[in-house]
Amino acid sequence: MDIRKLEAFCKVYELRSFSKAGKELFLSQPTISSHISFLEDELDVLLFDRLGRRIVPTQAAEILYTSASRVFENLERVQTEILLLRDKVIGDLNVGGSTIPANHMMPRLMAAFCQMHPDVRFSLTVGDSAQVLNKVYNGDLIMGLVGRKPDLPGLASSLILQDDMVVVAPVQFNNHLNGFKGPWKIADLEQLPWVMREKGSGTRKAFEEAVQGKLSLQELNVRAWVDSTSAALECVLAGVGVSTTSRFVAQPYIDRGQLVVLDVQDLVWKREFYLTYHSERDLFPAVRAFLNFCERRAGDIFLNGTGS
Repeated sequence: MDIRKLEAFCKVYELRSFSKAGKELFLSQPTISSHISFLEDELDVLLFDRLGRRIVPTQAAEILYTSASRVFENLERVQTEILLLRDKVIGDLNVGGSTIPANHMMPRLMAAFCQMHPDVRFSLTVGDSAQVLNKVYNGDLIMGLVGRKPDLPGLASSLILQDDMVVVAPVQFNNHLNGFKGPWKIADLEQLPWVMREKGSGTRKAFEEAVQGKLSLQELNVRAWVDSTSAALECVLAGVGVSTTSRFVAQPYIDRGQLVVLDVQDLVWKREFYLTYHSERDLFPAVRAFLNFCERRAGDIFLNGTGS
C-alpha cells in the first residue's frame, strides 16, 4: 500500500474535503481523488460516501484511518529516534566479546560508560575470538572486544589493553611437588596434565605463538578441552590440570590463595586486547563515543581501578 496515497486518504478523512486535503498536501484535487480511487480499487471497498457536496467516511474508512494513523505515528517516532541517534549519544549498541573480554572486561567498560551516557543500552554477545570477529565482519555486531588482532578484510581495530599471560595451577599442586616452585623449563610442561582452550580461542592462539618452535600442543598431556575461561579455571581449581590465561583474570584466585603461577623460563608473553569494528560501517555518535571511551579510559579502569 502506497504511503503517499494513505497520507492523502488520512487528510481527506480529517478535513472531510478533497479540495482542502489537496491544498494542505500541495496536490491537485484530481490527484487526491485518484489516490482515493486507487485505494478503493485496491481494497475493493468504498471509503467515502458522497452525499451531495459532502463526503462521509464509510465503516471501512474508519478502520483504515485508525490503522493508518498508527503507521504515521510510528514513522514520526522512528524519524525522531533516528535524528536523536545521529546527534546524541543514545540508543542500543550490539557488541560482542570473546570469553575473557566479555566476562571480565566489557562489564566494567559498559558500567563506566553508562554512568556518563545513561541513554545507551548494551546487548552483549559472547563467543570465541573467531566467532566474534565473523559477526563484526558480517554486520551482526557493531563492534567486538577480542584477544587478537583481526585478519578479516575491512575490519579496523584499536589496541586498548595489554596483559601478562600466565600458566596457573591449583595451590595443592606445589604440595605434590614437595614445594618446588620452579623455575620450570618450557620442555618440562610436557610432563604436566593440561586443561586447554578450544580452537578459535585467542588465549590458545596466544599460547601457541608463545611456545612456537619450543613446544608443540600435540606433545602436551591434555586432559580436558574447554570452550571458556571460566570452565578452564574451574577445571584447574578442581585439580584436572594446569592451564594458561590472562593474569588479570587469574589474579583474584591468586590473591585468595586458590591458584599459583608457574615460573616458566623463556615463557614471558603478553596478551593484547583489541576493540574491533568494520571500517566501512557508518558509526553513529554512541558507537564513536564508546570506541573513544575505551581507547582513552580502558587502561585506567583495569590498571588503576578508576574510570577517570
